[in-house]
Amino acid sequence: MAVLKSLSFAPLPKLSSTDPTVHRRNKLITRLNQQIALAQDPNFALTRQKWVEGDNGKELRETKKRVRPWWRVADASGNLVLSIRYGAKPISFEKGKEAIVVGKREQLIPTIETVIAAVEAGELDQVLGVMSKTAVQIPRKK
Repeated sequence: MAVLKSLSFAPLPKLSSTDPTVHRRNKLITRLNQQIALAQDPNFALTRQKWVEGDNGKELRETKKRVRPWWRVADASGNLVLSIRYGAKPISFEKGKEAIVVGKREQLIPTIETVIAAVEAGELDQVLGVMSKTAVQIPRKK
């Protein structure tokens, strides 16, 4: 114990959790960057590591997770609309308007980049805050 007495002790500080607003922004920006990658490469998929029962017991394997596009064709002329999703729900920018008119496919990536700039500027903080409070919590098994 003589060696331990030469040390000074202090309470363990809590992990500095990030501001919830910044966390919500970063979460949405990550998903928007995935949409850009999907727009550039239609075969884009996330890779996840998952424990799978194998022949030799449990094995850690990489699996692909499909990323679903947030855009769809709006009319017969090929114009696209983009819905920005937070969790499972689309963000409503105005009452009854959940989509952004993109136009032609060439405008998809610049439109997503514009939305990223708006998120970084904090223009969607209020909407994201409301959506995170109304999110349904799934009870975990004990």
